[in-house]
Amino acid sequence: MRMRFFILLVCLVTFLMPGSVGAQTWTFRQCLDTALTRNISINQSILSKDLSKITLEQNKASRIPGVSASLGENLSMGWNIDPTTNQYVDQAYHSTNFSVSSSLLLFNGLQNANTIRQNRLNLQASSYDIDKVKNDVTLDITTGYLQLLFSCEILKTAVNQALGTKAQVELTEKFVNAGKLPESNLLQIKSQLATDNLSVVTAENQLAMAKVTLLQLMEMPVSDSFEVYQPEFPEPSIRLVQTNQQIYEKALSVQPQITSAFLKTKASEYSLKVSKGARYPRLNLGASLGSNYASSRTKGSAVNPENYPFFEQMWNNLGQTVNLNLSIPIYSQRSVKSNIDRASINLLNMQLSEQYVKNQLRKSVEQAYTDLKAAIKKYDATQEQLAAAELSYKAAEQKYTVGLMHATDFLIEKNAYFKAQSNMIQVKYETIFRNKILDFYKGIPITF
Repeated sequence: MRMRFFILLVCLVTFLMPGSVGAQTWTFRQCLDTALTRNISINQSILSKDLSKITLEQNKASRIPGVSASLGENLSMGWNIDPTTNQYVDQAYHSTNFSVSSSLLLFNGLQNANTIRQNRLNLQASSYDIDKVKNDVTLDITTGYLQLLFSCEILKTAVNQALGTKAQVELTEKFVNAGKLPESNLLQIKSQLATDNLSVVTAENQLAMAKVTLLQLMEMPVSDSFEVYQPEFPEPSIRLVQTNQQIYEKALSVQPQITSAFLKTKASEYSLKVSKGARYPRLNLGASLGSNYASSRTKGSAVNPENYPFFEQMWNNLGQTVNLNLSIPIYSQRSVKSNIDRASINLLNMQLSEQYVKNQLRKSVEQAYTDLKAAIKKYDATQEQLAAAELSYKAAEQKYTVGLMHATDFLIEKNAYFKAQSNMIQVKYETIFRNKILDFYKGIPITF
């Protein structure tokens, strides 16, 4: 039994020491960076941004004239029209034709310009969406990291409790053997030791689960050698110096989901302009260059015809065309009107979504503010409770040591002190977490 406690204590101390030999000790920053790199949602958001960028580049390219070319080779037999003379010929011949054409959209109700503006805003919004996902991952890692530190301290307290009970068992055995205490006292202390051993096992299991949770948040396989650095937290001396409204106003200017929602609303406004642009005429400028060749064609007189070389014929048949095309929409089976109505509804929906995001942020800030106020009050009260429980336990321990207190009364004081210690650890980490969350909404990076 002694050896088991000794091994457990050595393992615990080794776990708590930063930079332990034989295993990497992970800091909060390392855990967070790993999670940000491996997180699937973040990588998907990055790919979504890349798609938005491709869409924007394609829209920008629509302002450049489009160019296309064609080349054809034909074999004709029998009675056909020579493409170079437009006259009928009754012989087998082959012909070649090529053309290069280009078109430029001069005006379409500013649809291209507004589409580019819309997609530029969507690209900017996608960047803030990535930041929003990163913030969510940061909060998850913060919760998991603090939960692991909390479980570590709970295990340390449970081990100390068990070691203290074990010392009381040895002392009680001496008193019983000397006839100073009844054997029932020894049985009660041993029963308490068994309970404390169970508490140690429970704390070990909670610590193991906290490791699993944090590793899964980091998208890493579970490893028994995973250890984290435990920073020295000063005693919280937190006082709220800002109101929840002031914190909310600050959060509006720094939280990425607010900027993203605003940009998406502005993008919807340009989407409506694009739909309205379909009411206007479309003006296109086009140009083409082409030529053809036919083996049936000759030059010179009909009496003394000569071969007409390929390149000479292609050059002489060269033709150019320039055209200006105006398309005026008159009636489109209500498609333009329906598109405008849909864009108007989408704009209203985006405005509501933007307000919803703001409302959710306000509620989150209010909740975090209230939680921190409650945690501060609870911390002060628990600190007083722990101080009183410690004094009471030390007094009871002195009495029990000299045989002036029954085991039942002593164990009541001991358990009350252990519970006060556990409560203090829980409230301490809750206060740290609530304060970090409120700083997060104010745009202050989370660090340990």
